[in-house]
Amino acid sequence: MVERKLPLDLEEEILFRVPPRSLLRFRSVCREWNTLFHNKRFINKNFACARPEFMLKTYSYIYSISVDLNDDPTINVRDLRFDHLHGRHYNLKGTCDGNFFLYDFHEGGGCVVSNPLLRQNKWFAKAKNICGKYMGYDGSRPEKSYKIIGMWERHSLDGITTTYLVSEFAANAYWKVTDHTSFYEEPAFRSDSSGNNRVSLNGNLYWTAHTYPETGQYFIRMLDFSKEIEKSQKTFCVLPCKKKKSTTHTRVLSMYKGDRFSVLEQSRKTREIEIWVTKDKIGNGDDGDNVVWIKFMTVSIPDFPMVLSHMSTKYFVDNNIYGKSFVLCCPSKRLKAAWVYIVRGDLCKKIKIDQVLCEFESSVYVPSLITIP
Repeated sequence: MVERKLPLDLEEEILFRVPPRSLLRFRSVCREWNTLFHNKRFINKNFACARPEFMLKTYSYIYSISVDLNDDPTINVRDLRFDHLHGRHYNLKGTCDGNFFLYDFHEGGGCVVSNPLLRQNKWFAKAKNICGKYMGYDGSRPEKSYKIIGMWERHSLDGITTTYLVSEFAANAYWKVTDHTSFYEEPAFRSDSSGNNRVSLNGNLYWTAHTYPETGQYFIRMLDFSKEIEKSQKTFCVLPCKKKKSTTHTRVLSMYKGDRFSVLEQSRKTREIEIWVTKDKIGNGDDGDNVVWIKFMTVSIPDFPMVLSHMSTKYFVDNNIYGKSFVLCCPSKRLKAAWVYIVRGDLCKKIKIDQVLCEFESSVYVPSLITIP
């Protein structure tokens, strides 16, 4: 047996900063490391340090796009080859804990939650034909209680009726279903875009919205997975964007450092982009009253692509030894291709994703050792 040269606690401090894909290869180094990589405390610390990637789904394939933000940025494209999804029509619905994806099959095959890194899948029978399914968990409990919430809104002259479907992850059951209908009188909140502009953080779902009739004030709305349905939706905080109508500017919400928010606002006329981030991390149970926004960067590049939240245009921001970076994954419907843009200071590098030659859906995720419950 090789004599240990570093204390185990120091080894842990080094290892939790190692990318998750490398840790998978290190599991066979020794028994202590294999045990450490299954420790929940270590897994959560590693997840908080991991860099975001883009997940791209074409009709039949799923790709992971990692970006190396070095002096000369590059990308790495991986074909995840999920054989159980090949040739089936499905939708990419989003992430939870950075790496759980919910697919809703149109052929009546239900949906599946997957961990792309660990190649784990959990299937669910189709419970009801409902739009807008999202996954989260009750973070108020010692053990995360995962569930899927489906919802849709019906607008009328009298107000908005929202219908929910709740499906809990039970140990020995596929679904525990509860239907609930709530009613809101106008003026009410309206989402800025489709469900693509939603972020999961601390098990809860967040998205940008504005009041209706529109006043030019924008908010982050929240779906709290620890609450009963009738109390689950609420306003979390006000966005730092200046008062502009949604017809002149577009806004997209994303995550920053794994535990904060970033929000992007772009002018439809000039294409100028402003990005803000929250100063402090968003804790579980925070009410949003003390959220402080700081300006992260401004991007003024003529003819820069529109970051439309209702399309498969996703972004994240980073701040490392090379400086503040803005990374965008953008499609071209006309050319049926995709590009990654990296903007940092005077650098604006455009990299084509050669493997993706058709229309796609995308999301930002963080590869993680967190297992599916």
